[in-house]
Amino acid sequence: EKVIPVSGQTYTRKIDYNILSVLSGIAQSAYKMCGDIRLLSNLKEIEEPFSKTQIGSSAMAYKRNPMRSERVASLARYVMGLPSMAASTHSNQWFERTLDDSAIRRMYLPEGFLTIDVILNL
Repeated sequence: EKVIPVSGQTYTRKIDYNILSVLSGIAQSAYKMCGDIRLLSNLKEIEEPFSKTQIGSSAMAYKRNPMRSERVASLARYVMGLPSMAASTHSNQWFERTLDDSAIRRMYLPEGFLTIDVILNL
């Protein structure tokens, strides 16, 4: 079991950075994979599933856009930006005694995990 041996009111926010860096790594891999799928789709070497009721591009209804890959790519780009927020929080924390960083942490930690969950389930 891992514990933080010495800490003040709060633990070092470097831990948040490390956690979000792992999530960012997952997002980077998903982005790369989906980028490859999008490129191969353009070459007609691979296609994403396309249902009978699905409509292609709004301008070209016959076109088969790789919608899942596009969704994953946009969500992955969001997750890849989260570690910079955690790094900023860590670098600005005063002697690990202030709690003014808790509002942003309440957003970027759960949003990072929830977004990765969506990416992995698309």
